[in-house]
Amino acid sequence: MRKALVCALVVCFALLCSPAFGQRSTGTIRGVVTDNSGAALVGATVKIKNTATGETRTLTTNTQGEYSAPDLPVGVYQVAISQPNFKESVNQAVELHVSSTAVVNAVLQVGSIEEKVEVQANSIQVETSTGAVGNLVEGNQVRELPLNGRSFAQLTQLMPGVSSAANFDSKHKGLEAGVDFSVNGNSTTGNIFMVDGVNNNDIGSNRTILVYPSIDAIQEFKILRNSYGPEYGQAMGAVVNIVTRSGTNNFHGGAFYFGRNDLLNATDYFNNLNGIKKDKLRRNDFGYNIGGPIKKDKLFFFWSQEWNRELRGKARTATVPTAAERNGDFSALRTDKDSSGNACDPAPIDPTDPNKKQVLTTVPAVSPAGKLIVSLLPLPNVANPVNCQNWA
Repeated sequence: MRKALVCALVVCFALLCSPAFGQRSTGTIRGVVTDNSGAALVGATVKIKNTATGETRTLTTNTQGEYSAPDLPVGVYQVAISQPNFKESVNQAVELHVSSTAVVNAVLQVGSIEEKVEVQANSIQVETSTGAVGNLVEGNQVRELPLNGRSFAQLTQLMPGVSSAANFDSKHKGLEAGVDFSVNGNSTTGNIFMVDGVNNNDIGSNRTILVYPSIDAIQEFKILRNSYGPEYGQAMGAVVNIVTRSGTNNFHGGAFYFGRNDLLNATDYFNNLNGIKKDKLRRNDFGYNIGGPIKKDKLFFFWSQEWNRELRGKARTATVPTAAERNGDFSALRTDKDSSGNACDPAPIDPTDPNKKQVLTTVPAVSPAGKLIVSLLPLPNVANPVNCQNWA
């Protein structure tokens, strides 16, 4: 038993320490390095630096002059390529997005290695490495576009091929909400949501998600709609890949408040019709975030916290028996009718009448059970009912 326990612990430790290959929440920078004649430069040094965190990765080109740096965090990078007897090529502001590949090719010119050729602005990157079809939503768009309920799920509806179901709900969160939308005609439960590479679906129904990151904590997210790679299993619709923000070498933070209050709303038409107060709506969304370095170029932190508090009311109307009718007295029946032309108070038929035409104005006796059941209903509170609705 002791040996079995030790073996089990070793296996678990090995699984925890092994790299997790699967859904990608990172990107790749790759390219080809050549000289002026188009010949591949073997062994050229490529330094890739994250401008926000200072993280640097160094690699060399292969026999084909190619290099590839996978699994890079989302961000902005500087790519410096050097080779003895050639001028150094430095590409600034290379943007790398989630589940994307940025191609940075370089043609080195003959000269001193102390000389540099800088590319300050890069053209818009077009995905040419894979056949994946998707749309990127950057963090500034997530934070600045108007969203009902501050939920990123509403932005999924802006993408081509997306059609929301009738029960799609972007203003609530958790199991009260629902991310029911079809992508390219696939089932509404065929989409996969991920946060930093971790499956975020409620596997009980596959129509809700478990974690709704605050929009202030989202760096960006990408919706892959077609032809995505085999690393994205379990999806036949879309893959919604969310990457959260991280700290940088500079301190950043913020606080926010968004509120809605029924004091600023007009009274609903049906509330006025039934003579009741306006529906209550008191929603308060507030929170903060802060991020920065713990040790410059080495260790960072980011903390985000948000509260959503809501008090919401809705008007309800119904037809309920009067106090006299509760005791079996139907002598004061209402003669008005509902919108379908039916009487509001149909008189009870006398069960002793063989022709079922004689009506009762009073019921001889109401059973204790009947009185108990009818006591669960409220008494009428509308003086002049509309459409037979005498309670609101």
